[in-house]
Amino acid sequence: MQRIRVRLYRKSRLTSDCMVFNNLFGGGKMKSCMFVVGLSVLICGPLQANLDFSISEEALLSDEFASRSWGPGNVSRMDVQGEAVQFSFTSLAGSGTGLKDDYPVQDYGQILPSHGSGDFSIFDGYSLWFSNVGQTDVTVSIFVNTGFTGPSGVPSSDWTNDTFWQSNWQNISPGESLVLQLDFDNAHPYNISDNKDPHTHGIDGQWAAINAYDRTEISAIGFEVLGNGEATILVGPSTIPEPGALLLFGLGAMIVCRKRRSI
Repeated sequence: MQRIRVRLYRKSRLTSDCMVFNNLFGGGKMKSCMFVVGLSVLICGPLQANLDFSISEEALLSDEFASRSWGPGNVSRMDVQGEAVQFSFTSLAGSGTGLKDDYPVQDYGQILPSHGSGDFSIFDGYSLWFSNVGQTDVTVSIFVNTGFTGPSGVPSSDWTNDTFWQSNWQNISPGESLVLQLDFDNAHPYNISDNKDPHTHGIDGQWAAINAYDRTEISAIGFEVLGNGEATILVGPSTIPEPGALLLFGLGAMIVCRKRRSI
């Protein structure tokens, strides 16, 4: 059974946060509730985050993500306020348009120095934040490549070492945002069926775990977009806070201020 971890931030999430808030503050238990909300802000945020790496604004603005790596779409890029970068696409179609940081990849917090800067064994996966600020639906996925194919690869200079690992595809309607995750323990592989030892074995298209060796040889990192013509999205690190977290933080701050004034 495939296991997919996707966090969608929609109105239903905000409604849920409001219900939690109302339950916490019912019955006049202000001091206890202040303590619980404080713990929610300080603890629940970090606990919700997985041990994933993400792509920083600085990396998204690098030359690696300045143009498409494959696909029919044309792309332009613009820095915007905050941690995200705006990507505008034209000529999108039913086949994917991909952007990636290719070998050797930049610094994403992996173990450095390492062979080809590819040792991501300290992470559980890779996640990235998206927001659709355009007028049409867009579908996104994220991916990594593993296995070095040059002389330093094992086996040496062998193209079969390369495997493409992808998350699920997720549709984003206008005005919606989400964090998409590629779980190293459950990813969608392609070009895996011809892998030799010590690389991961499997069947193309069947969800599998990336083995320990391949987690030390990540050779590319990126995202892919499907659409119909034009699309505009914001892309940023998965540390961008969700709306519900901001709501709870704001309400908690208001309550603390009100309580202090009453002392």
